[in-house]
Amino acid sequence: MRSAVAIRPCTVSDLEASPCFEALLAEYGVESGIPEFGPPVAQMATYKHLEAAGALQVIAAVQDGELVGFVTVLRSVLPHFGKQVAITESLFVTSEARSTGAGLALLHAAEDLAREQGGEALLVSAPIGGRLEKVLPGVGYRATSRIFFRELV
Repeated sequence: MRSAVAIRPCTVSDLEASPCFEALLAEYGVESGIPEFGPPVAQMATYKHLEAAGALQVIAAVQDGELVGFVTVLRSVLPHFGKQVAITESLFVTSEARSTGAGLALLHAAEDLAREQGGEALLVSAPIGGRLEKVLPGVGYRATSRIFFRELV
């Protein structure tokens, strides 16, 4: 029997060093990717730069010492409204670990982080028709906008 999932802050380097990270990114790409972009090619230097600037934090879900999910949280002031918000740049849990509650635990940890940093809201994007889109309204989120995509190349 597997142990409970632990939710804890981590660094971009911690994610990158995890032996499970590449497989997790591949699964993320299949479920959450934009087909025109192809598989994810995480720009770790960019993530590290944002982290060093204090604009990005990472929270990991770990089970039996193995990375099973993560959320990357960006923080910014929305210039049009003058409100500080947090945005989940990525939120993902492996399909195998979803029954553990890791996804909701990561979401709540992101909310707590945003509050601690003075955020007034948390914006979460979810793939259309995906599991997260179905879960969010049941935990207090409401749809406010839709994101549209058009390839320009």
